[in-house]
Amino acid sequence: MTPLATWQDKCIDSQLLVASIVGLFKQRGLDGDKLLRGTGIFIADIRKPGHLISPKQLMTLVDNALALWPSGDLSFLLGQLWLPSQSGALTAGLFCARDLNSLGRFWYKYHWLTQPWLQTWRWEGDKEWHFLLSLDLGSQRHSQFFFELSLSSLVATYKQLTGKHCHPSVRFPYAAPHNLALYYKYLGTDIGFDAPLCCVSLPKSMMHEPLSLACAGHALLQSPRYALVASGYRQGLAAGVRRKLMRENLTLPQLALKLGMSPATLKRRLADMNVSFGQLADETRLLKALYYLTEPQQDAHSIATLLAFSDASNFRRSFKRWTGQLPGYFRCWLG
Repeated sequence: MTPLATWQDKCIDSQLLVASIVGLFKQRGLDGDKLLRGTGIFIADIRKPGHLISPKQLMTLVDNALALWPSGDLSFLLGQLWLPSQSGALTAGLFCARDLNSLGRFWYKYHWLTQPWLQTWRWEGDKEWHFLLSLDLGSQRHSQFFFELSLSSLVATYKQLTGKHCHPSVRFPYAAPHNLALYYKYLGTDIGFDAPLCCVSLPKSMMHEPLSLACAGHALLQSPRYALVASGYRQGLAAGVRRKLMRENLTLPQLALKLGMSPATLKRRLADMNVSFGQLADETRLLKALYYLTEPQQDAHSIATLLAFSDASNFRRSFKRWTGQLPGYFRCWLG
């Protein structure tokens, strides 16, 4: 079984996001010593190829960066640097994608190497593909920062690969922020807030448009696949828990047994990342409920049974607690 990264595991390449944050601070003439204080990260380490840091170190760095950065655009600026900061097999694979659909599949398989704080789920609607985003590695406490960073990188990368602007439909799982003008600047105007989950929607026609910068042939694409297949962690503990709960309804003791640890150890390792089994179980049930609501043949009673609720009323109450609305309100949300 592939190991799941926990709070202390050295599993994140410091030459990507960490180096980008340090570089931006240096450009602005901001105090780099204060930025790295308490992180256990040193400038000399960042320059070493293959140097890894833990989720705990990364979140401490983000704490410092957000406290020191003088404006609300740090996440968006980092997103603009995403593709230029990549190198090696992952970038070669992205440039060899035929279209956005194949690029997305390649990124989905290997995104651990570049945006390991993300977990994505893909749903097909009538006219659009929907991508639901969850957070991993204890990044929930900075959810707005990481969603802004990830969506900004998506838009910037599409422009760099195609020469065209991409303005997806995006819904965020929090109230409209104070830096709303930056969302319009970097993501476009088709955005919304107070959604049950972070959702990115793209027209199906756009997913199969040829990428103008795609490399001819697939020899280069295969080489990165071989180089990447031996890479380390594929997901963190939170993402691993969600994935297992998506496949079957499990109690905490049952899940702990499947992960080869005691229930107390699982609870403690999740608590280190500021998340609980109950939160992950609820989020996973919501993911599955939204999927089932796209199927006309599924009513509240059948969905309640599929999600292991005692009855439809209990399911409706839980759904309203998760989203603030009854299930019928979201019947066509991912349609």
